[in-house]
Amino acid sequence: MNLFNIQESVQGVAEAISAVLDVDVTIVDSHLNRVAATGKYKDLIGEKLPKDCFFELVSKQKEPEFVDKPNISSKCIPCSLRGKCDELATIGYPILHKGELLGVIGLIAFNETQRNKIYRDYDSLIVFLGKLGELLAGTLQYIRTINELTIQSQEIKMIVNGLENGIICVDNEGNIKFINLKVEGLLKMKGHDLINKSIYHVIPELKAYQNSQIPAEIKISVGGKRKSFIIRTIPVMVGDQKVSHIMELNKTSHMVADAYRLIGGTRRVSFEQIIGDSPKIAEVKDIARKVASSKSAVLLTGESGTGKELFARAIHDASNRSHMPFVAINCASIPDNLLESELFGYEGGAFTGASKQGQMGKLELANGGTLFLDEIGDLPLHLQPKLLRVLQDGVFMRLGGKEYISVDFRLIAATNKDLKEMIKSGEFREDLYYRLNVIPIHIPPLRERIEDIDKLSEYLLEKYCYMLGISKKYFSDDVKRAFYRYRWPGNVRELENVVEYLVNIVKGDEIRFEYLPSNIRDSVKDYSTKVHSPCNLKDLLDKYERDILESYLKTYGNSTEDKEKIASVLGINLSTLYRKLNKYNLQ
Repeated sequence: MNLFNIQESVQGVAEAISAVLDVDVTIVDSHLNRVAATGKYKDLIGEKLPKDCFFELVSKQKEPEFVDKPNISSKCIPCSLRGKCDELATIGYPILHKGELLGVIGLIAFNETQRNKIYRDYDSLIVFLGKLGELLAGTLQYIRTINELTIQSQEIKMIVNGLENGIICVDNEGNIKFINLKVEGLLKMKGHDLINKSIYHVIPELKAYQNSQIPAEIKISVGGKRKSFIIRTIPVMVGDQKVSHIMELNKTSHMVADAYRLIGGTRRVSFEQIIGDSPKIAEVKDIARKVASSKSAVLLTGESGTGKELFARAIHDASNRSHMPFVAINCASIPDNLLESELFGYEGGAFTGASKQGQMGKLELANGGTLFLDEIGDLPLHLQPKLLRVLQDGVFMRLGGKEYISVDFRLIAATNKDLKEMIKSGEFREDLYYRLNVIPIHIPPLRERIEDIDKLSEYLLEKYCYMLGISKKYFSDDVKRAFYRYRWPGNVRELENVVEYLVNIVKGDEIRFEYLPSNIRDSVKDYSTKVHSPCNLKDLLDKYERDILESYLKTYGNSTEDKEKIASVLGINLSTLYRKLNKYNLQ
């Protein structure tokens, strides 16, 4: 059996796939001759593929394969076009009939949008291609019916029903030919009751978008409520003739989630990536892990630079909302007069200078995911009751809008301010505070977890050596001691800045005390001078041991329980600790 026997039908399938998925398609026979193609390769139909190309690997293994960046992929090393290929990514799926290879279907990305779509939807596309492969294999025995099977058969309906977007197929007069299950769920309608009815009578709001191939936001009445969707219309062409239209429909929130994943929402943070295992930070990580699956609001408190956003991202990525957007906004970095529109969005023409199309706000963008409000203590007083209402009712209205928008997001707020003192001074609403402070998590400053300094500084040193393409460096003992004695008012952020500075300026392998920034040298110079003054080794060791014990007492406290914790951290018996404290007159 040869696919060239049904070449016209195979070409129709390729064009249909390309129209629905918006990627290029190539279908070859078992000898790797191009039977059908769309886009760039359409003019190469009938020609053999380049020697040792990726499709040859698929045909030999008789298994689906995915190749990303063919010019550098190990799967494409033998290919004669390696280094000159314009493809960014390709899925190859073998067409099999009772174990016999009939050909290969390929989905090809020539731009980043197509590549991300293939990468993101890989599993569903493999199911999709499997169904199509079965369809093409069966079609070789039913040549006359291939066009009907491609458009109308139950197999195709099942494939279209499996797509993540809502699909409405209408003829040139707007009469409904097919609605997939996704649309039925989105609009609460049954497709079999709507066949042959005018889509513009069923959903009048679509009339204005019947010829728009550009995605547009549209509000549709569903169950008595107005809901926001993204609509795009795709004409179906047979030759030069337009025979029908495919309307692609999706929830605005789903489109936004996809966009966030594409433009930077892929940054993931696990609790294992938060460096440190001191008792205080271990306790914080344990609490954060436990509450990650909750829907309740979290209030992260701590000094600037302690890693509050890192914890917020880790909580989000450990939750069941991790596949949805993590939307962050710093309440202190946006002017008061713009912050409201940033949070709530606005309708077109809502105020002077507003975009005619309007704009979604961060509340709407975070729908289904997590909203992180950093520096919540800087939220203007007049916006606090508006935020409180969203948290209480789950609805809000855009600036200049007339309709309520429902949202469901998990709120994580963070501040380095004392909100209770701000309540007393009338700068922060008490009711909002208690709405935010459902799960309070305090992140300790670096000076209270000095046990982590070694691990943090070594991790950051390795990170910046790698980032800057510099050979591995190491800290001298003087620098390590200075790191322990310094108070780190800027916390982990300051430590990171210092390490990056040192990696940049130190040319040798050893980072010595004299290379430290002057503020750190001045802070610990008395200690440094004593260390370098002439004395015997025992005095040096005693001095170092006394300083460590003194620092731990300041960090953990002086009670019996505190001393038990210090002994545990140092790995010594409590009795040994008491003996050393007495030795240095630290009791």
